Amino acid sequence: MKRFKNKLLIALAIFLAISLSLFVFSIIYEGEMPKLVENINNSAIGAIFTAIITVFLLLGQTETEEDKERNVKVFEKKSELFNNFIEELWKVWEDRNITLEELSHLLKLVSKDIIPYTKPESAKSILNSLNAIASEVNTQENTANKKHMQSHLYAIINTLSEEIGLGGAIHQDIATELDKLEDSILPYLIGKKYMNEIDERVQEKLGDFLTNSKQENGCLWFQVGNKKNGLWLRVGDINNNGKTYIGYWADFWDYRQYAPYRYAQKGKNKDWLIGDVVYGGFDWNLLRKGESISSESLNHLATEIVDFYKKPVGGTGKTIDEIIKECNS
Repeated sequence: MKRFKNKLLIALAIFLAISLSLFVFSIIYEGEMPKLVENINNSAIGAIFTAIITVFLLLGQTETEEDKERNVKVFEKKSELFNNFIEELWKVWEDRNITLEELSHLLKLVSKDIIPYTKPESAKSILNSLNAIASEVNTQENTANKKHMQSHLYAIINTLSEEIGLGGAIHQDIATELDKLEDSILPYLIGKKYMNEIDERVQEKLGDFLTNSKQENGCLWFQVGNKKNGLWLRVGDINNNGKTYIGYWADFWDYRQYAPYRYAQKGKNKDWLIGDVVYGGFDWNLLRKGESISSESLNHLATEIVDFYKKPVGGTGKTIDEIIKECNS
């Protein structure tokens, strides 16, 4: 469209040049040009001037519309990238733990998707926050440091929100309320993280035998063998006393075949098999409260779970795999 208007403008300029030439000719050689032609030419000059002005106005309007359309598209893309980055921030922070690999991923996104669309001061602010987070990666087991890291995440979100004019921001009073909520959620998230680490350590050694796992009611459950067996190895504190119980469980009504090896045929213990143990080397209250637990302690518990699986069940002299085979044959 713009190209067409430019061509039209050139054509009008040519016509104007011709008309002006005729006009000058009529002045110099007065009376030589027929009066009718002179009148038509004079009218044409006015019309051509009007047309040229109109084309200029249309060109200006077109450029304004194109700029507006381009700005809208840039803003939409900017908003999309910023929102995606904020979502990515929360994905990384979901377990309240940030690794250097995750920081590297965020830095890549900032370089690729954020910096090209932000003002220099905004980009600098975001990078400062990421650097501050990086400096605390190795000390984030400390709850206070986690809150510092979260405040830097808030700062990044505020910067991005301001860039796209969302109007909202995580101000101090809002951050305070979020911290209160965080204090309630954080122990659960940290406990979940610890159980994931225990799960990974056990699966490394027994992944072919403990085929599935889940976290339920504050305990860690491993499925023994295939699903049809209906038998689970459960690790956790069932009495809320901090003790770590390790034992086998199978629903009494659905899996009656394990009756010879159950604690009882009725009552609250009917779903449990004999031979459970209490491991005194791990305080489950620390996990429940989200307090600091060493990697060594997690390793010891994982080793205890593996040993429990390999040893005979109770005083039966049979491993759990032998019992499963016997009861399901």
